[in-house]
Amino acid sequence: MTEKRSMIEKCMTKKDMTEGDMIRETMTKKTITKKTMTRYMPSYRTSAIVFCAVIWAVMFAPAPFAIQGISGTDKVQAQEQDGKRRKPKTRRSQVLGKQAFNKITAAQEAITNDEHDKALNLLNDILRGDRYKPYEKGVAQQTIGFVWADKGDYERAGRAFERAINMGVLPEQVENDLIFNLAQIYLAEDQPKRSLAYLNRWLKKTDDPPASAYGLRAQIYLVLDDLGRAEKDIKVALKKSENPKESWYRVLLSILLQQERYKEALPILELVVDKFPGKKPFWQQLSAIYFERGMEEKGFAAQQAMHAQDMLTTSKELSRIAQLYLYYDYPYKAARILDEGLKNGDIEKTEKNWELLANSWMHAREWKRSRRPLLNAAQKSKGGKLYVQLGEAYIQDEDWSNAEKYLKRGIKKGKLEKRIGHAWLVLGITQNRLGKYEEAIKSFREAGEYDEVARDAFRWVRSLERRLARMRREREAKEREAQRQASES
Repeated sequence: MTEKRSMIEKCMTKKDMTEGDMIRETMTKKTITKKTMTRYMPSYRTSAIVFCAVIWAVMFAPAPFAIQGISGTDKVQAQEQDGKRRKPKTRRSQVLGKQAFNKITAAQEAITNDEHDKALNLLNDILRGDRYKPYEKGVAQQTIGFVWADKGDYERAGRAFERAINMGVLPEQVENDLIFNLAQIYLAEDQPKRSLAYLNRWLKKTDDPPASAYGLRAQIYLVLDDLGRAEKDIKVALKKSENPKESWYRVLLSILLQQERYKEALPILELVVDKFPGKKPFWQQLSAIYFERGMEEKGFAAQQAMHAQDMLTTSKELSRIAQLYLYYDYPYKAARILDEGLKNGDIEKTEKNWELLANSWMHAREWKRSRRPLLNAAQKSKGGKLYVQLGEAYIQDEDWSNAEKYLKRGIKKGKLEKRIGHAWLVLGITQNRLGKYEEAIKSFREAGEYDEVARDAFRWVRSLERRLARMRREREAKEREAQRQASES
């Protein structure tokens, strides 16, 4: 039986490369060293990992949730699982009179139909009526909480539930359910201390709290920046549950990453990317930690997995994966990503990105395809370096005229720094091939002013001066011969 491999292991086999790509890349690798590629390696900073962990920490307040009805927690959990909206059902009992029962049932029907004002009128009739018993008013007050929760007004829902509890007329189990709801509501309303007070009150009344309660309290502690208690509770939640929630793993990872405990976070991230493969934040953190810990190939594989799942959508993300492909000596793949992104607008048309595309084509030995992006980059650049590169690209195809044109343009634009001597030297070589010997000598003399190329430049000067002297002697000899023949005739 074949052993099941993780997403990372699959990506490290580079399955997305075609046979033709692999052949071309292999041919290219022989002439590109790792040293020359180092500048294409994107940087991954520790601060970015911690920042993302902090962002996660503020994302754990529950989103709008289903408030459980008086029928208990089991029905609410089923409602959340199947995603269907259900009204809270009320059981007719000896203490709930027929008239109150009918009004509350009608109010629940109105909630289901989004007729919230109608529901509130029916329930307020019970609260204001002298004929209704305390228990009936307690149920009405509780149901008012459901109305506000259904409208998404959790602040009013919380106040309504608190009034219902304080009336002291509801069954103990119903009160406990409302207390748990209040813990959720106040966390959502950014009142973590109040939320914690209600949750601890609920836990004291519960013999064997479920994993979800510990998960909720861990989230509250995380918001309160009590990382020690948050870690303790979230580990209990994960241990008690056969199928832990994604959010619980996020809580634990946020705790570990904020404390820069990357070694402990790594196996958890490797687990969750297989358990929840479509969740981009997990892949981002996994990739960043791989690079942080020097596991570059695995970091690259994580980035490949994200690219294969269409998770990389921003200009920065797409240019980064292209840089990684170039760094790992796959320039064709890098060039295709950049070329497509620049054409369809997914990648910003900046000098840096045009240059990256040009360099990808050049490392793939596709000199002609590098010209247009190099020209685009050069036109956006404040210096002449990229024009010089463009001239060198034309030299590869022995297009000496265009090479001279762009080399001159690069030198004129300036800001070449240490490359200025090299630019003059290459210009001289180009002019020599065009037969512009006098201009070539001038260019070589300019190059001779720079130590790094002076020796080569003066060697070219001496060679050209000898050639010009020989050509001059040959020309003079021909002229004398022509004069002699003319005098004899």
